[in-house]
Amino acid sequence: MNTSLVVLSGSLSRGSASNRLADWCAQQCAPHIDATVFHGHQLEFPFYTPGRVATSPVDRYLDALRAADGVVLISPAYHGSISGLLKNALDYINELSTDTRPYLHGRVFGCVAVAGGEQGAASTLAALRAIGHALRAWPTPLGVGIARPPFTSEGLPADLTVSQQLPSMLDQVIEMSRALNHTKQSLPAGSE
Repeated sequence: MNTSLVVLSGSLSRGSASNRLADWCAQQCAPHIDATVFHGHQLEFPFYTPGRVATSPVDRYLDALRAADGVVLISPAYHGSISGLLKNALDYINELSTDTRPYLHGRVFGCVAVAGGEQGAASTLAALRAIGHALRAWPTPLGVGIARPPFTSEGLPADLTVSQQLPSMLDQVIEMSRALNHTKQSLPAGSE
């Protein structure tokens, strides 16, 4: 059984740092796991209303999360917190509340904040981690705050945050997902 990861970018700008980081994360994981990326334009859902009939894009998103062992969130810092687009997409996870694994229960949760400065990156990272806990996910010990352009003009990591910290966080997502998956498979039926 392959380990699966969903990577969410909270930016609507197609060439944004968040979208580029989402693709980069999926590429880094490719030899190890199946990664599905949702760029911001793929998360442009109607405002969440409990019980509203879902659309096909929402269904695809929720089905991907249901199947995922891990989730990586990448959000731009908008006035000290996550983007409204990403928050709305995360609110739709409420539709998983009656699943066998409700919300993001038992899934590993990696957090990346992209900002123009350290303060925005830190507060956005804290918000992402708090949301992960509220959704019953397991945030990785390492979260990554990026406070400068993440890539050079050639598309290479611009500094150690991207070239070292981000791969370390992804390793934690992969290792913890595999460990939780192994534990889940060895539990007696009905004990989850």
